[in-house]
Amino acid sequence: MGYECRMVKEKESSLQYFLVRKKVKNMNLRIGRNGDVFVSANSYVPADSVDCFVKSKIAWILQKQEEMKNRNLTYIDFSLGKIRFLGKTYDMQIYRSHNNRVKQQGNVFVVEVKNREYLQTTIDHFLTKKLEKIVFEIAQEILLTFQDYNLKMPQIKFRKMKSRWGSCIPSKYTITINKILIHYPVAFIEYVILHEFAHFIQPNHSKNFYQLIENRMPDYKERIKLVY
Repeated sequence: MGYECRMVKEKESSLQYFLVRKKVKNMNLRIGRNGDVFVSANSYVPADSVDCFVKSKIAWILQKQEEMKNRNLTYIDFSLGKIRFLGKTYDMQIYRSHNNRVKQQGNVFVVEVKNREYLQTTIDHFLTKKLEKIVFEIAQEILLTFQDYNLKMPQIKFRKMKSRWGSCIPSKYTITINKILIHYPVAFIEYVILHEFAHFIQPNHSKNFYQLIENRMPDYKERIKLVY
């Protein structure tokens, strides 16, 4: 399946997008994590019509690309003294101390380290512990919503992943959560955990799978928009 790179212009704004031909009923537009724009259209739809469709969305697309650009800023910026935590950006103050620890004092994260070589690992340890506490509390609540399926609490693991927010292995009854979720809003973390729990009942991404999620989280699409 190949992509055709096209360019459209609306007033003073220009935009590059990738057109892929698929057997779809309607034209579909998707923005990738790096900001690339992809449009799927049936082969009988003229390219000019696709261009017009993209032009009608260009203001919205540029706004979303800007939002994604801001979200993709470094989670921890030592040069600026900033750290992103649960969807918000906080000031970070670093001090030399006899201990390696992080304390949250209002809107400031105070980091104490013996020397700079412990800085990253000290912050990572603090954030992982925070995420573990949040995830286990959410998992307990979500488990209650699946009482009719007699689910039990799975083994929950944490690690950094490049392309997934979470993963589920039903055969081993385990869920793995991406550590970078600590930088995102709690509402989105709740969705990710519910998503993985739902895989114990529906191991695919079928219509039934998302119906299962919607029954327990009617606003799940809005939560996804917090990140995408």
